[in-house]
Amino acid sequence: MGTECDIASTADPDWLRGEWHRVTRRAGWPSRVEWHSAAVELCIESFVATGHVRSACVALGRDRAAAEIPLDVALCELDALFLCALALPADASVVQAYVSARIRSTAPGTLPPGTDPLTELPSAALLQQRLKARTGAGERTRLLVVQLEIPETRYWHHVRHLLLTARHMERALVEDVYAVPAGRLMALVDGDDPALPDRLDRLCRAPVDPLGGTQGAPGPVPSVPRPHVRLAIEPGMPQGS
Repeated sequence: MGTECDIASTADPDWLRGEWHRVTRRAGWPSRVEWHSAAVELCIESFVATGHVRSACVALGRDRAAAEIPLDVALCELDALFLCALALPADASVVQAYVSARIRSTAPGTLPPGTDPLTELPSAALLQQRLKARTGAGERTRLLVVQLEIPETRYWHHVRHLLLTARHMERALVEDVYAVPAGRLMALVDGDDPALPDRLDRLCRAPVDPLGGTQGAPGPVPSVPRPHVRLAIEPGMPQGS
């Protein structure tokens, strides 16, 4: 694809390797997996020498898929590389190529059935199944929808923060979060749970970005505004879903 990075890094390769490793570990790299690999060296070389960043990052995506690194952690690592090398987040076209390579490299059966391959979150189809099962069991289940302000044309600029918000929702609600098209995340909640108001308060606080404070890192992830959080009054899919 030719030169795939307009700005070559002036970082020393040894410094870049060490700083990238440090930031990635802080962002939640699993201790069970060795971080250093041939794909890491290829990325470092691409930033400081060849400029063929996209192809190197695609190789990194395949490598991390084979190691079964969670997608949110893998995208943190990718952003950390760009932030350490260029003080800029990963380019959207590189993120798209990285995720596409990861999807192609993920072995069948690696992800649980019903997983959305793009986000690696439970899919909308699985949400429908779980909703039917819970309401069929007599639970007063309500559907919570978070509408993210992510224009479709800017999706690849924001996919890491979409996953960051999904993990924040999981912690706040103590429920699975489902990937739904058009920039939305959904969860099923117990309508009779007396702690639900407190859970919603936690939800509307800003997720913690593990890359916060890294050189050139984006600003704090926006909080989830109350108007962007909807609860279905009755069990079922909200209008417009």
